[in-house]
Formats: sequence, structure tokens, C-alpha cells
Amino acid sequence: MLKKGVEPIYLLITWLCRIIFGSVFIFSGFVKAVDPWGTYYKVNEYLEAMGMHFVPGLVLTFAFALFSLEFLIGVFILLGCYRRGAPVMGTIFMAIMLPLTLWIAIKDPVPDCGCFGDALILSNWATFWKNMALTAMIIWLLKFDKKTYALVGPALQWVLFIVSIGFILMISIRGYVRQPMFDFRPYPVGSELVSEANEEDGPHYVFVYAKDGAAKEFGEDDELPDEDDGWEFIERKEIPDNSTADKDKKLNKNFRIWDKSGSQDLTDILLAMDNKLLLMTMPDLASVSPATTWKINSLYDLAIENDVRMIGVVSGSSEIIKEWEDLSMPQYDIFIADDTSIKEVVRGNPGVVYVEDNEIKWKSTLDALDIEALADKKTRTNEVEVMNSGPYRANVWISMYVIITVMLIALSLLPKLCNVYTSRRANRLHITDDDMVHPLE
Repeated sequence: MLKKGVEPIYLLITWLCRIIFGSVFIFSGFVKAVDPWGTYYKVNEYLEAMGMHFVPGLVLTFAFALFSLEFLIGVFILLGCYRRGAPVMGTIFMAIMLPLTLWIAIKDPVPDCGCFGDALILSNWATFWKNMALTAMIIWLLKFDKKTYALVGPALQWVLFIVSIGFILMISIRGYVRQPMFDFRPYPVGSELVSEANEEDGPHYVFVYAKDGAAKEFGEDDELPDEDDGWEFIERKEIPDNSTADKDKKLNKNFRIWDKSGSQDLTDILLAMDNKLLLMTMPDLASVSPATTWKINSLYDLAIENDVRMIGVVSGSSEIIKEWEDLSMPQYDIFIADDTSIKEVVRGNPGVVYVEDNEIKWKSTLDALDIEALADKKTRTNEVEVMNSGPYRANVWISMYVIITVMLIALSLLPKLCNVYTSRRANRLHITDDDMVHPLE
């Protein structure tokens, strides 16, 4: 793939930059698209750290646009498409991300940048230096990318664009509507909900109560105030620990279920009492639509019919919980948990997790759950298989995308190969009879 006038060393550097920069962007965009809920949560973290607030729909739209653009830039850089436009877009992207990650590295407003979702967690400084290297690569490509050949030619670039945007949107919509197709969090289907190995080393909390408009924090060893005395439970906050050991434990399981006052850990008791447990999770109870009540109640009826205990695990203040109880009149017991822990277990608000003997059997958003299919014994197994089919479907879609991309590369290179073949054949035909050596002479 050498163009005339381009030194081989420049060509080698250009292709290395293409491969590294493109691969990093493809991977980063893909893992964000796999878990759009996680990307949405991380964008919200950034905005809150900057003191900015937008409507959830706008933040979600930005999250989808972010990983779609990142994936497309990576594909185009790697395959040499849009050799002028793609490096410009990559440069603009890095011009925003480089100072942003420098600010994050210095100020440390969020635990990790979320550049690779939950698939690969880097320290904030490692992220900054990674972006420094990527910026140097894209600056090089600004000058030299257009001087090398494209693997997918201009005539087929529009096809690659349509296929790529369709692929990444399919992956992300499936992850948003149901669950991530690849679960990089500590709670994939088939794993334990609560790990006994981490119980003693679990996180520590402070409990926030309010009285007469004034909030006060109480430690785990403090005597918690009585709500009958006018105190209202607001939230429970995990105590941050910047030690290396604590950062390693962020990858471990710390999901715990508390009573509504936030004072008593009931996780082990609940798991010991019932070997079949259905968790209706609401990490943001205040934003749950009242329209979901009928479906939640239908799920509760189904759970009772199958001897399964259903509980609500929510995050919200005592006042919000009381409002929800007055509105929905739930027959199931309601407990509270840390909103971050709930989001790690299952995506969606509400989300549903079925646990049997402390093992996660399936999970889904409430909207995607087909209660009628679960109620019918003939279709129940198939519905569970559909919920758990994320990795299989993802591998099929990835294979199809790779095959189509390879076909586009082959079609783009075919004319060049034909030209080489035609040129060599023409050179052979130019050999005259006088140029041939006759053995009898």
C-alpha cells in the first residue's frame, strides 16, 4: 500500500498510528455502546462534578452520540476511509478529551474516567497519558494519512458508514432496552449476588438524617436517631478510601440490602430465609413512573404463584419511599440499597433480578420483561434464554459486521489487483519474437 513519493519509514509510522489509534477508538466506542446505561451514568457524573445539570433525555442522547462517533472515527481511521475528514474529527475529539482528562487527573472529581466502560478501568493519570499518545498519533495522521491508500475505497465508504452506524446502534439499543450484551460488571448471570469472601472487607458508610431542615451525618458506630422524634432518613453514603487496597476492591461485590431506616443490614437474613428471591430494583425511585405499577403488581402475582418471594430494593429518602407506597400500595416489602450498587447489579430503572440460592439466574429491565411469557410454562424457558442470549447474539452480530467489512475491503482492493495483473500480462505481451531465445540457434 505504498504511494509514490512516500518514504517507507513514513508509511510504516502512518500505518502504526492508524492501527493503534483506530483500534483504541473502536474498542472504547464499542464497550461504551455495549453498556449505554453505564455511559449515561458516567456522563452524569462528569456533569455533576462540573456543576451542570441537563434533562435525562438530553444526557442520554449525548451518550449515544458520543460512543457512536467514537466508534465511527476508529473504524474510518483504521481502514483509511475519509482520509481528510476522519483525522480532522479525531483531532477535534482529542482536543476536547485531552484537557478534560488533564483536569480529571489533577482534580480527581470522579473515580475513573470511564473511557473503556467497565471492561478496562484505568487510573486518571494513566488515561491522560494514553490521550497524550493518541493526540500525537492523530496529529501525525493529519499530515500523512491522505498520502497512503485506503483499505475501503471512496466508492464504498458510504456502505461502510451505514453498516457501522447500524451495527453500533443495534448493540447499544439492545443494551439499553434489556441488559448489556457483554456484562463486564461483578454481577453477570450465573455469578453470586453476595460473595462471602468480601463480607468482612465490605464498604463502610455514613448515614444522613435531617431534622428541621438541617442534615446531620452519623457513623456506623453511632446511635442512629429515631424517626418518631422528627428525624428523616435521607441517604447512606459510602465512605471514600483512596488507598490502593480500596481501589482494588471497587471491582469486588459490595451489594447490601438494608431496612428502610438504613440502620440494619438484612442481606444475609433475606438470602437465608428464601432460596428464591425476585428483586425489583429502583436506583432512582423519584423518577420511576407511576405507570409501571400495574406491571410490577402483575410480576408480584406471578412470583406468588411460583413460590418466589419478591422484594423492592430502592434508593431514596424516607419521604420518597412513603410517597411511592401511598401511590402504588405495594404488597411486597421494600428495602433500600446504595444506588451505585443497584446499578452495578442490574441496569434499568426499574430493573428485575431473579436470584436462586444466591446465584443470579436472569435479569432484565422491567420494560423489556415479558410477564405473559414467564407465566406460561411452555414459553418460560425460551423467555429466560432470550434474556440471557446477549453474548451469543453479540458474537453473531460482530461476526456479520466483520464479514461485511472484509467483503468491502476485498471489493476495494480488487481493481488494484486487477491492474497489477493486467500490467504484468501486458509486459509479457510486449516481448517480441526477436527477444526470444531459440534453442536451435
